[in-house]
This record gives sequence, C-alpha cells and structure tokens, in this order.
Amino acid sequence: MSARNLSFRDLQCIVSVAECGSFSRAADACAITQPTLSERVKRVESILGAELFERNKRALKVTPAGEALIRKAGELLDGAGEMDEILASANEPLSGTLRVGIIATLGPNLMPHLLPRMRREYPALDLILQEGLTESLLATLQAGSLDLVIAAAPLDNTGIEQLSLFHEPFCLALSKQHPLATHEVVKAADLSGEDMVLLEEGHCLSGQALDVCPKTRRSNRHRLHATSLETLRHMVAAGAGYTLLPYLAVGKKPPLTDLIRYRNLGGKHQYGRTIVLAWRQSFNRDKDISLFAELIRDCLPAGVRNNWGQRKN
Repeated sequence: MSARNLSFRDLQCIVSVAECGSFSRAADACAITQPTLSERVKRVESILGAELFERNKRALKVTPAGEALIRKAGELLDGAGEMDEILASANEPLSGTLRVGIIATLGPNLMPHLLPRMRREYPALDLILQEGLTESLLATLQAGSLDLVIAAAPLDNTGIEQLSLFHEPFCLALSKQHPLATHEVVKAADLSGEDMVLLEEGHCLSGQALDVCPKTRRSNRHRLHATSLETLRHMVAAGAGYTLLPYLAVGKKPPLTDLIRYRNLGGKHQYGRTIVLAWRQSFNRDKDISLFAELIRDCLPAGVRNNWGQRKN
C-alpha cells in the first residue's frame, strides 16, 4: 500500500503520539479513545510497512524510521494549516494567524497606536509579534517563521519585497547641562562626535544617527553605548551628552523633561528614517499586506509623515 492512502487524521494521530510520548495522552489530545488510537496507529504502520514506535511497559520510543516519517507528517500538517489560513484570509480580510517581526527601537512605540484599532476592526486576526534586530528578523522572515517585518530602510532585498509606510523624524535629546541645550534650534553641523551616545552595535539606529553627523564617524573617542532606547534616554539624563531618538519614542509628553532638553534638528534636510513593511516574494496574502499597511498608516500620530512608497523587490 501507499502513503497516499493515509488521511490527515492518520497523520495527526501519529504526530500526537510522538509529541505526547504516550498513547493515553495522545488519545486525549486527539479526542478519541485509546483503543481507537492504537488501532489507527497500527493501520498506519501496516500501510507504510514500517514500525513507527517501540512499545514497552516503561516507555514509548520513536523508531529511526518513525522519526523521518513523523517529521514529514508534521510538515504536511503544517502545510495544511497554512492552507487553512490562506482560505480564511480569502474569505475574511486580516483573519487567521499573522506573524509580524518589528525592530526593537520601533515596536514599543508604534504598537500602542495600532493595537486598539486592530482589535476593534479585525477581531479574527491572531497577531503574533516578535521583536528584535533587523538582521535577525530578516533571517527569520526568509526562513518562513515570520510573515511580515516592520523595519527601517534600507534592507537587504534578496528574495523580499518592501512597501514604504512612513517617515519618522529624529529628535535631538540633550542633557540639561549640554552647551547646546540652551539653543532653540540645533543644526547637524553643530554636533560633535565627542559626546554622542549610541545604541550598541547591531541596532540600525546607531548607523542612522552617525549618518546625521558624519564627523562623528571620524571621532576616535570611545563612545558610550546603550542596550535600549530607554537606557539611552537615562544616560543622557545622567549627563552623558546627547543622542538622537525616533519621534515616536519621544511622544507628546517626553519623559525626564527636567533633565533632558528635546530639540528638532534645524535645516532643510528632514533627518529621520523611512519605515518599511517587508515580506517574502512567495508570501501570497496580497490583500492582507495592503490592509495591514493601510491600518498602520491610519493609526500614525501627528508628526509622523505618511510615505506612500511603491513596492520594491
């Protein structure tokens, strides 16, 4: 007989036995009786012509042949689950599971604007969020464990498409004692590299901050580094110097205003970063991508400029 004679229910049963480590727990998980589950597993083994499990009173072990076959069964079940999500999405927009990665310097400040409206308008959407650094998120996206990534451009576009979402300005944050703290307008040319505080290596925001003031790259001084935006803010408040913060991280009521002076960078150039939505070229939920991008843009607070870019691949 052939494996083509197996049903998805057969596959669910053998995978459940392997995951649960016992027939009784697997029967409960599959909502059937243990004798029925045992008979079904025996039937699967007969069809495949291979023993999947070593049975004894002490423990249940998966055979070497069973490991390969059960792994493939799990992949088939995952594929069926993805098909269900595609069908659900086709019938109801932004429904089912959507796995979204977002860079650590944006997630905590963007999601509070987005989530309330998303829960109201798309209650059938199961949003799974993962926060991290751009490089790691893109690798996870390419591997298929994420559906979308929200990050700052530019991105390595190998095998991915991108859609511009908005332009987020940078805000200058200076310690109260900094010589420039008394200036109402500060230009990039006024900034020196001697007292710039950055996020640690791996955060794209560090490179973007250095690009605002190129002479800071030429400074040989050992700069102070922080692990998060909040730590960065605290270091400035403690008198470490100055830094650049994304607009959404500052908000309407900037924290530590008695210790930090917040200024917009003057000049013709609009200093900031372009936030994009990225996905694999093979990810075919085009309607959901468009709706999710539209939802983000509609929830942006004043001060963040919409950037209606085209797809890039």
